[in-house]
Amino acid sequence: MQSKRLACLALAGTLLAGAFAAVPKLPAAAEDADSMWLVREYENDVYSVSCEDKTVTDVEIPSVIDGKTITMVEVDAFKDCEQLQHVTIPDTVTVIEDYAFYNCPALQEITIPRSVENIGFQAFYGCAMLETVNIPASVTDLEAFAFEGCGNLKTVTVAEDNPSYMDENGVLFDKDGKTLILYPSAMEGDTYTVPEGCTEIYDYAFIGNPYLKTVDISGITTLGEDAFYFCTSLQSMEIPDAVTELEGSVFGNCSALERVKLPAHLVTIGDSCFYNCLKLSDIEIPETVQTISNYAFFNCPSLTRIHLTKTTETIGNYALGWYFPGDGDEPKRLPDFEVDAEDNTAAFDYCVNNSIKCTGGVTQGTVFLYIIIGVVALVVIVTIIIIVVQKRIQKRYELP
Repeated sequence: MQSKRLACLALAGTLLAGAFAAVPKLPAAAEDADSMWLVREYENDVYSVSCEDKTVTDVEIPSVIDGKTITMVEVDAFKDCEQLQHVTIPDTVTVIEDYAFYNCPALQEITIPRSVENIGFQAFYGCAMLETVNIPASVTDLEAFAFEGCGNLKTVTVAEDNPSYMDENGVLFDKDGKTLILYPSAMEGDTYTVPEGCTEIYDYAFIGNPYLKTVDISGITTLGEDAFYFCTSLQSMEIPDAVTELEGSVFGNCSALERVKLPAHLVTIGDSCFYNCLKLSDIEIPETVQTISNYAFFNCPSLTRIHLTKTTETIGNYALGWYFPGDGDEPKRLPDFEVDAEDNTAAFDYCVNNSIKCTGGVTQGTVFLYIIIGVVALVVIVTIIIIVVQKRIQKRYELP
């Protein structure tokens, strides 16, 4: 999870560097008379705005400040404005930059005008009270995770004439409906069927939804990283055979997840894929799986047995049979966990190195037992030989 976020931040830097070729023209910034707004000038007469007052609650961004027409909401413009509830953006603005409203937990309403073309990376991250988002026709570039962490978001609507995006019953898709981008975190309903024609679920698409119990993804060929992360009511999942990789914490912290049918041609189970799936009790690993990554099944206390074949060549750290005891100690082995695997396989080596029971092969404990049995047997055999030899010698020298 941490590596994923670091990667996203790196991507954000790249996106920001090239966004609209907006290279700062002036090193200094000018403040308006009441010191609330910070205006910065970029090339091509682009002027951005940031809010200097972190205590604002309701705000209407001016379209013109000190004679300068505002066309961009700056990076971090309202970041950590924790009391901000309502924002109106003027119709002169074309860009809402990365992190513009990052961590505004009280934000309930925002008006995005039809002039806005780009909404940046994590622009509204952590706006926990935001319930609805209306995306106008002008928005053609919605950066990754723009509404991540919006825990009360119930619906996303998109203008019908938007050329890049669409919504279906409040769920956000790309225009052709092939990629499901965002299923709102607070959308109610315990079942959902991905519409026909949709073949990809985007990274973090269902993150944090507490209502969903089952999701039909039968037409999907690509399942994004952390797609169902922290869906705490999700109980079962059948992943279609077209999916070959499960990258990242696809089902991480799905604490109610009991049953998963993995695809027949699965190759990779990614880092923390089933991390903290407390009720997962049975899972069949396809013979095609080559890699089970770090922490893949970490803290799955109901999972007591798993079968692996020689095809599995890589098993990461703490991938199987480990848990956190909850007292702040280091990870511990699950006492009843066992692996069914043959000798001379990666699974066998993993069991030996982690002192985990291996029912198909021989672990350190059983090797030691076999050695003891062998030594005892050898002693018995030698003893019998000695007795037999002694009796023969005694018989040879007996008097007739």
